[in-house]
Formats: sequence, structure tokens, C-alpha cells
Amino acid sequence: MAYSPFYITPEELEVYQEAQEQEILTGDNLITWYKYDVEEPNRYFYLLFSLGAMIPAVAIFYLVGFWSGGFIKDIIAITVTLITCFISYTMFGIDFCYEYIFSDKGFVMKKRRNMPKWVSAATQTVGWIGAVVCVVMVAVVGPMALAGAGALILLSFGMLKRQPDEQTDVRIGEREDWLFADYNKKRKVIQFYFKQDRCEYIDTSHRTIFRSHSRTDCYIFFRTEADLESMVNQLTTEYKLNCTEVADHKKLFEAKPEARLFSIPVCNREYQTDEVFELRASKAALPEKEYLYNGKWQTESEIAQSKAENISTLSKST
Repeated sequence: MAYSPFYITPEELEVYQEAQEQEILTGDNLITWYKYDVEEPNRYFYLLFSLGAMIPAVAIFYLVGFWSGGFIKDIIAITVTLITCFISYTMFGIDFCYEYIFSDKGFVMKKRRNMPKWVSAATQTVGWIGAVVCVVMVAVVGPMALAGAGALILLSFGMLKRQPDEQTDVRIGEREDWLFADYNKKRKVIQFYFKQDRCEYIDTSHRTIFRSHSRTDCYIFFRTEADLESMVNQLTTEYKLNCTEVADHKKLFEAKPEARLFSIPVCNREYQTDEVFELRASKAALPEKEYLYNGKWQTESEIAQSKAENISTLSKST
């Protein structure tokens, strides 16, 4: 099962996941690939969004008269425009990189922003340049330039604080924990559902842990429609997984509860980091299983009580 021992730390879960990944790599029918994509109906949504975010800044440069104010102002306007484009793209336009491992023992998905290593250093440099250019704009044009420079200054200082490493989201589903899948040929994507093991800090001081035996989904993107069809055929014929084709690809990216998961329980609990060893030593019981029922997470006893109350209400009304 994908579920590791319940009372652990996020660091310990990483160790379990590394062992799971190595085990999956030893399986038969091993397939590995990567894909740059976004979890949106439109493949180029992020890029278009970054262009849209850039337009107001460029428009402001026109309004303050930068493109007709002489050579110096033109150079400043071009520089600021390029900086704005770079900042907008790195903040909003970059795809995610998805790395996949599939075998008869399970699958691994690793997701991270497709940020080249040089971007962090370049971004900080651009931030400094942007701040300097804004100061020059104010000095050359006067206070009127603040209308366009203010937003750029905020962006520039934001980029100065950029972290050098992109966080990687790792999801692992062992073979016995696969549930079902939906797919769309036009978008070349499978929405894959499976049982998930979660353990993460919920505060910056790493004192409180959220732990969960749950279920989730992830998107599996393919480069060609043939690759998608091959995977769907393998999932349905070899692994006997229920795969449903969805005609409207937009439905795969809707954020809504999935009714087919309601019958699968989850266990959730928060505990302090310094309680982990004590909880393990005392063999503390798992949290009671909960189901999504009538829009709320409820235990079996709470669901039974709700049903009894509904029956009682119906009886009185008749």
C-alpha cells in the first residue's frame, strides 16, 4: 500500500518515497518520460497571461510620453519594457516540468516549475537594474514617471527576494492503490486518481505537522496522441483500470469534488513535531476514518446518525 506508517515527519516520508521510487524502477514494463505543460484547458494559458500582465505597464510608458521624448528616453523605455517582459514571464508565463515513471509496480510524478538555473541569478540582476532604471526615469521625467515606475519598483524588489530552487511536488501511487482515470485525446492528458500519502509542515517554524492517508489525482501529459492511446490501452487491458474518455477537455480541469471518491475514506490529523516519537512509542491509534457525505467530512457513526435523523424527519413529515 502507498500508506506509510501514520505518525512520521515529512523528512521520514521522503525516505519512504525514495524507497518506493526505487522499487517502482525495478518493475516490468518500465516507461519514463517528461513533458512541459500547464494544468489549464489552454496549453498556453500561462504564456498568454504573462503577456496580458505586461500590456498595462507598456501602455503607461506610452501615456507618459517615453517613445517620443528623445534618444535617452527611448533607450530607457526600451530597457524598462524588456525588463517588464522578463519579470512578467518569469512570474506568470513559465510552464511546469512533469517527470513520470511508470511500471507494473506503480508510478511516480514529479512536478516543478520549469525554471532554468540561471534565471534566479538573472532575475535578481534584473531586479537591481529595474530599480535603478526607475530612479533614472523619475530623475529625467519627474514625478509623472511614478505612475509607471511604481509597479515596476514593486516587481523589481519582489524579484530580488527570489529563492534559487524550485519546490518539487512528488506523488507516488503503488499499483494496488490506483483507482480510476479520465482522459482526453485533444489535450493529450490523463487525470489519474489514486490513494495518496501526505505529510507536511503547516507552519514556517516546522512545529506542526499535517498527516493524511487520503486520495487524490494528478495530471499525466503526453507529447503525442499516440502515446496517450498506448498508455490508456495498457491501463485498461494489462492493469484492468477503469479509464473513461471525456469529450470536453475543460471538464478535466474543473475544481470540483469527484463523486467516485466519496466512498473512499481518509484519515487526517495534526500533531506537533516533538510528539512524533511519543505517538509511535505509545502505538497511538489512527484517527477515525472520514467520508465526504452531504458536502461534509463525517465519520461512519456521524453518517449513521445523519441518516437516522433524515429518516425521522421524513417520518414526521408524512
